[in-house]
Amino acid sequence: MKKILITLLAVSGLSFADGHGNHADTNDVYYAYYSLTANNPTAVVAAMDKFATSDCFEKQKAAVTLVGELFNGKSLRTHTFVVTHNNAKEMDESFAINSSCPEYAEFLTVLANASTPTEEWLAKSLFEGGDWTNDTVFQTFEINVKNEDVYLAAYKEFTEAMTEKGQIPGSYGVERVVAGKGFSHFAFIGAKNLEELMEFTASLTMKNPDFRKFQTKIQKNRRVVRRSIVMPIKAWD
Repeated sequence: MKKILITLLAVSGLSFADGHGNHADTNDVYYAYYSLTANNPTAVVAAMDKFATSDCFEKQKAAVTLVGELFNGKSLRTHTFVVTHNNAKEMDESFAINSSCPEYAEFLTVLANASTPTEEWLAKSLFEGGDWTNDTVFQTFEINVKNEDVYLAAYKEFTEAMTEKGQIPGSYGVERVVAGKGFSHFAFIGAKNLEELMEFTASLTMKNPDFRKFQTKIQKNRRVVRRSIVMPIKAWD
């Protein structure tokens, strides 16, 4: 099983796969997000713990991360399972295994008693950088983008300039929403702790020349739907 990276949602989430931590303009990684409101968080974790010991789970190359949201506005979601698939073929294989797995059916039954689903979406990784293994907290951005190529070019220029100056605290990336509603893309920035993340967000003002240049290029092309701060809880691989 390949390791999943854990990123965001919620609680609220995001996650990554082996190889994350290197710049990647194109890759085949897909992230499936399943958000929920947990009335019994302990039971949610216990249910996944049990399923992770099954032969069904062991046969899969996918990995699972549960993240929790610290701050997410009016969203009702409290947690999100992030399932990382290294490519579409492996995603197909995982769905096929789970469709005939009694342990997976039991997991869903227990999960239904311990939580209420809120939303789900599938995203494809477009660009990632940094080393996620050093991050314990993330800020995530649900955004609507009109022109993906223009936005990505500006995002890469901005993050590369900030990285060269040592001003980005951790990992970062952009994903395209393949299935879901409410936003077209998802972006994230990670840090070792909340203090580092807050220092970074405080630097994103128009006094920062790199941020000012980025904002100027994308202000009419991108609209932020929601900003959240999330922390990984547990991962299974």
